[in-house]
Amino acid sequence: MPGHGAYIDLDGSSADAGLLSRSFMLTAGVEYTASFDLAGSHRGSTESGTVTFGAASLTYQIASATDFAGYVLTFTPGTTGDYALTFQNAGGDNVGALLDNVAISFTSAVPEPGVWALTLAGLLVVGLRSRRSR
Repeated sequence: MPGHGAYIDLDGSSADAGLLSRSFMLTAGVEYTASFDLAGSHRGSTESGTVTFGAASLTYQIASATDFAGYVLTFTPGTTGDYALTFQNAGGDNVGALLDNVAISFTSAVPEPGVWALTLAGLLVVGLRSRRSR
């Protein structure tokens, strides 16, 4: 497997199905995106499992020789609170899908102050031009 080797085997070595979960405080009405890369185990087995982020989820089935590919889950919470990003690998054979490059980003629901200033400046220019036209 090429790369830096600093990724997570989602089945670990516990002989149980792998589970990795982390909770985050998310704000209502803001769109959040969880992005991550998954690859096959490269040890001869097809891996399957589920990833959930708030109310969003996806199921994966990855052949052993599959290289890392990017995945995205998008979620907009209805209420502010703690929401989990969870990776659940099926099985329990100590060979799991490989996980790397996990990130959570958001799209701001409220315009930044600079956007407001630019909008007001534009309205002022339009108002002055229409006043001069009269």
